[in-house]
Parts: sequence; structure tokens; C-alpha cells
Amino acid sequence: MDKNFQEDQFTGIIKFTPPLYKQRYQFIKDLVGKYKPKKVADLGCADCMLLWMLKFCSCIEVLAGVDICASVMKEKMHRLSPLPGDYLQPAERSLTVTLHHGSVAHKDPCMLGFDLVTCIELIEHLEQSELKKFPEVVFGFMAPSIVVISTPNSEFNPLLPGVTLFRHPDHKFEWNRAQFQSWALETARRYDYSVEFSGVGHPPAGTENVGFCTQIGVFVR
Repeated sequence: MDKNFQEDQFTGIIKFTPPLYKQRYQFIKDLVGKYKPKKVADLGCADCMLLWMLKFCSCIEVLAGVDICASVMKEKMHRLSPLPGDYLQPAERSLTVTLHHGSVAHKDPCMLGFDLVTCIELIEHLEQSELKKFPEVVFGFMAPSIVVISTPNSEFNPLLPGVTLFRHPDHKFEWNRAQFQSWALETARRYDYSVEFSGVGHPPAGTENVGFCTQIGVFVR
């Protein structure tokens, strides 16, 4: 499933520059630049595009991706392979990249020890039972220093032509800002994190009251 293609179908009339998915990835890159994590895990890594971008961040020594859909990861994992030039002139740092087929609702020991965990446009794909287990897995079991969660802001949907219920047929829900913030604040309180809210995808002039197209929570332990 190519999340970016689906999204661009809806956001074609509202022109995001750069495209919305690139704005989300840049948000993560900026955070990496600020906090300098050595070990980063991307949950719901899908086409591995974010992992590919993070490969070039010099502070990162370990990258890991997890996704429920093994076929998409397998199809796109080639972009994480070393470039020919990497063999000719090896980098001064070592970089380990691993991909895992699994669910974010299950505690897997291979997902321990990360500084930063990203969950970009992931939670809205989870069934209710998975969403219930998700905080304990990520914040309780994995317990990284920083967690970044992005999800659609449903208040923006009326501005997207063709969106009747949800932005993607696989979405199980889409939250407005109050719903996301309520869930995030309760999760942060329960697992002893602070959380700050932000987003990407500015609304057109005159519709500022709907907020960002993508809402983001940054949790710091």
C-alpha cells in the first residue's frame, strides 16, 4: 500500500509544497538534528522511504523498520542497500539497518534499546484492539527517550475534495485535534512522558481554524 500516492490523489487541488509526506519526513529529520539519537526505529515503515532519508543522518548508528506488510517492505528494501560508492570509500561511522515483519501490538525484544521511535500515519490503520495495546508496547515496553506520532486531522477533511469519510480506505478512524490531544495527554501521563503538539500542511488562507492537515505529537520521556 503506497500511502503517499493515495494521499496525493486527495491533496492535488490543495497544493502542498513540498508534498505533505515530505513535510512529515522533514519534521522527523529536524528532530533528529535537534536530539541526535543514535538508534531510531520506524514503526509502520511501509515503503522504507523515511528510513532511506534517515540513513544520511550522521548521528544515527542503528536504524530499524517494522511493518505488518512484508511484501511492501521486501519490494522497497533495495533502497536501503549500500551505494557502490559506500564500498569504495567506507563511511567513518558504522550503520546497521534491519527490517522486521511484525505488529506494533506485540512486544518484540528486537525492538528494545531505541532512542527515537517514529509512528508516521500509523495509528489510524490500527484496529481498536491493536490501538488499545499500542501505548503499552511503545511507551511501556520499548520506552524510548522520544516518540513521534503523526495522524490525519479530521477537521481538515472538508477541504480535501473526494474525501467523504476517511482519507484512505484502510483507515479505521480519523481524529480531530481534541480527540488526538486527549488520547496523547492520557498516554503521556500514564507512561511518564511530556507531549507537545505540532503539525504539517498549513490550511489555505481564511481556513486557519481547521489546523494542520497532519497533526503531530512529540513525546519526550
